[in-house]
Amino acid sequence: MKGLKIIIILCIVVSACISDPVARPNGFMRIGMPEKSYSPFQAHDCPFTSSLNSSAKIIYKDSAACWIDIVYPTLLSTIQLTYKPVENNLKELFLDAQKLAYKHTVKATGMHEQIFAYDNSRVYGMYYELSGASATTTQFYATDSTQHFLRGVLYHYSTPNPDSLAPVTSFMREEMVEFISNLYWADEQS
Repeated sequence: MKGLKIIIILCIVVSACISDPVARPNGFMRIGMPEKSYSPFQAHDCPFTSSLNSSAKIIYKDSAACWIDIVYPTLLSTIQLTYKPVENNLKELFLDAQKLAYKHTVKATGMHEQIFAYDNSRVYGMYYELSGASATTTQFYATDSTQHFLRGVLYHYSTPNPDSLAPVTSFMREEMVEFISNLYWADEQS
């Protein structure tokens, strides 16, 4: 009889400890940002230079046309650069860059535009920040208005969840601003 009571008590205790499973939201892993260490960057056969994070990898998609990817492998992010010479087509290049930037406003919840001008290096252009779940969060174009036109677009190669990507987006925006502020045209550099 005493053994039966112990078995019944153990059954009650064990069944009381078992609870229904509780659904928990998926977590996001912690993202370690690369160190902010910059070195000079000269693209092969392209008429511009800048500074670049030492952890970034360069992929030349078409060196004849100056199409370059600056890849941040640990962040699953890429800055795509496209260079075009200005040949009496500056207005068309502006309109094309603006059209490509505004194309992403369908998914974006907002867009902030900022004009930049660096007279000492003859670098002028527009910087776009998009918010929301668009494929790109940041774009820019830079020109000297006479010979050079460079367009840059930031892409994240993960689901566009603005909340979880916020630290990466912030870091990458700083990287793009660093690139733009140190941009020089090869024939202008002294």
